[in-house]
Amino acid sequence: MHCSTGAKAGRRVSSVAVLDTIHGAEIIARRMEECGTQAEPLEVYHHTTSLEGFELVVSPVHLSPANPHLMQAKHLGKRVITHHQAVGELVASLPDGLLKIEVTGTHSKTTTALLLAMILSGQKRVLSHTTRGLELWSQARARLLRAGLSITPASVILAAQEALAQEAEILICEISLGGTGMGNLGVLTSFTNDYRIAGGSKWASTAKLQMLSLAQRGSRLVANADCRISPDISFAEGGQIRANPDGLVYGEERHRLSLSEDLDFPSYQTAISAAAAAAEILGWERGEVARRLEGFSGFPGRMKIEQKGGRTVFDSSNSGLKVGDVRRALDKVQGHDLTMVVGEDARTVCEGMDIPLLAELLRERRAEIGELILVGERLRPLAAQLGAKTAKDLSEGLEKAELSSPKRLLCAVKCFR
Repeated sequence: MHCSTGAKAGRRVSSVAVLDTIHGAEIIARRMEECGTQAEPLEVYHHTTSLEGFELVVSPVHLSPANPHLMQAKHLGKRVITHHQAVGELVASLPDGLLKIEVTGTHSKTTTALLLAMILSGQKRVLSHTTRGLELWSQARARLLRAGLSITPASVILAAQEALAQEAEILICEISLGGTGMGNLGVLTSFTNDYRIAGGSKWASTAKLQMLSLAQRGSRLVANADCRISPDISFAEGGQIRANPDGLVYGEERHRLSLSEDLDFPSYQTAISAAAAAAEILGWERGEVARRLEGFSGFPGRMKIEQKGGRTVFDSSNSGLKVGDVRRALDKVQGHDLTMVVGEDARTVCEGMDIPLLAELLRERRAEIGELILVGERLRPLAAQLGAKTAKDLSEGLEKAELSSPKRLLCAVKCFR
């Protein structure tokens, strides 16, 4: 892979400080060292290191400008680039035969990446990197190669290395807060429910626009119409391509969709639209895209509905879960005999749930839930007033739910799967 650092600034650097070991600094620094550039990963939340001896500072886009390291870099007049830019330069020379796709947005990133991998693997060997991990796809079936990777930009380095090792023809990467610029195709899934980052100093959508600012010459972009930009193809409501429960709509042309009756379509509408738009720009035949989606019933953890041992399980536990998703899940599963496991598995996620808002929802809807099991330490104090059991993590929550032999089980825990 390419070994340039600081290429966009027009000169090579010899000493680099890579900030934030929690979010991939060690991976980036190690790759730089392999390329002959002196680099040091720095922990930035509990210690402060002098930056005087460094020529370049590489910082995650979410880091607050009030962080002592960034304040010091500004005072010293150091050149600062994002993790995204550094990674994009480090993987810039991946073989031309490898099609590279980056996916970012405020929601539906994982589902879009997985759906696109499923569709494209009908003809190509695909490696996907999402919150589920690194997976190798063939004929719509995925084989897990490595779990536990975050979707920080640094993980793209590991995904690219694995794509080469597996001789993949397509690499699809889900990335938080923007693209690295390595992609031949970028997908912006949505800007709705935007939120503040970097100590409240900027919007997440602004960071995600790195997908445009860092894009390589000749790359293409598909984007949700709600992003209000001018992509090569827009999708979803108001866009050029959109998915309905029974069809893919391409302007005036419509192709019939035959999805599983158990699919919670509203949870997948954006992702299906985005995947169809990406396949369109890649030149896939429209009818073939619709055929690849035939019988699709959803992915585990993303409002997947399954029948297990005589009970109906509604699985909505994933890393991107928000309180609004929990509300929609409750709307979907209305009825009697419901056991609900809800909360956050704090050991596996960086950004937790909005606990006050979740507590308000659970008080409002408590009468609809038979047995309630709260997951995570931050929800434990609510157990008495909600008449609920508690569990330290998702696994324990599901074990306690099994003891009641529920006929209907809703699992909505924020966690990596």
